[in-house]
Amino acid sequence: MDKEIYEKLCSFCAYQERCVHDVQLKLFKLKIDKVDFEKYLVQLQEDNFLNEDRFAKAFVSAHAKKKWGKAKIKSALYTKRIGAAVIKKYLDDLDEGDYLAQIKTAAEKKWGSIKGKTVRDRKTKLLRFLLSKGYEMGLASEAVKEVAGK
Repeated sequence: MDKEIYEKLCSFCAYQERCVHDVQLKLFKLKIDKVDFEKYLVQLQEDNFLNEDRFAKAFVSAHAKKKWGKAKIKSALYTKRIGAAVIKKYLDDLDEGDYLAQIKTAAEKKWGSIKGKTVRDRKTKLLRFLLSKGYEMGLASEAVKEVAGK
């Protein structure tokens, strides 16, 4: 294992939380032989620079603060190749009351700026907006009903 490469990886991981997938991409960019990937990954984990659980917790927290819905966060973590059990664990830790209030606030804020010929058009646009933010269909449609009226 090359000490200089390892120090670069340590700096990379110390700068912000990283997942194994991020480190593998970095190793690939550094043109490291795939046979050596495992050595670097194991050493980073032993030295506590790399921790998937810690990464997932930080990712969920940061993106929930950015007003991302659970579906969008879940999808992003899957692309980072984080396990389903870890994703579920940290998504379940989100405060449900805050999450519902966040959806309602987003819906109310957007409703005023949506243009459409009919109320139905506006409701459809609002629903699409909420779904694009990663909110679940059931919760998004409830928020649309509350904000736009039935």
